[in-house]
Amino acid sequence: MQLFKKVIYTLANDSMKGRASGSPEAIKSLKFINKQFQLLTHKKLNQQIFVAQLNDSTQIQGVNGYYFINNKAKKTIIVGAHYDHIGLGGPLSMSKKSDVVHNGADDNASGVALLLGMSEFLIKPQKETVNYLIVFYAAHEIGLFGSEAFAKLIEQKKHQFKSISGVVNFDMVGRMADDQKKIKCMTSPIFNSILKEIDTQPFGFSLNITDEDKLSQLDTKVFYNKNVPCINFTTGIHNDYHATTDDPDYINYNGMLTIYNYLSVLVPKLGNTAN
Repeated sequence: MQLFKKVIYTLANDSMKGRASGSPEAIKSLKFINKQFQLLTHKKLNQQIFVAQLNDSTQIQGVNGYYFINNKAKKTIIVGAHYDHIGLGGPLSMSKKSDVVHNGADDNASGVALLLGMSEFLIKPQKETVNYLIVFYAAHEIGLFGSEAFAKLIEQKKHQFKSISGVVNFDMVGRMADDQKKIKCMTSPIFNSILKEIDTQPFGFSLNITDEDKLSQLDTKVFYNKNVPCINFTTGIHNDYHATTDDPDYINYNGMLTIYNYLSVLVPKLGNTAN
């Protein structure tokens, strides 16, 4: 839980200026993520630099961070989260004050923190039926450019990354309510059986399987549209979404630990279910 706090309080600090896509603070954020990844796994993230063309006259440079956990299997599962947010808000802001820092503690520093925790778990030697491709996406908020660019990289490196058989995504996982402990899950039908197999009651929450179509609105979109089985976990939208009030103090860190414990059981089993 200390890891989650460290990551979220750092990424959602005012000094990061909301981690806007293409900003110096976004690069600073990825450097911090890479440092934490190295401390946890003793490995270094690779980088994919890409250009996002916003319109005829505007483009930004984004950088994805990724690492391939090679378990010498024929199948690979992507486990990812975006690390950018909306900077000073602008047209994406839900606040009246749209020209001040939007810290994005839940969106999506929480997803990054959870992914770092899962990276430490997944990289440990164990009998696995799949490889894992860990990815921290850039340029999500301005149009899912990071995940689209990463899908192209996978095509270029398909012999190295093997067959992509599933995608797991974390987006806003920090606001589990204490009075109604729920996790929302958007999933391709193929994963339904394994979700039903694992009882969530011992973990102290209930799983709410929601509209599969929402996978086309997240970083799962490019993979989902290629018929790759996808699953996204979230604790849902709240009043601080894209607002100046999405701050670290409101994160349920115990709730995040609950989600981590559950995913540590679930994710290794997904390799047995995916095609």
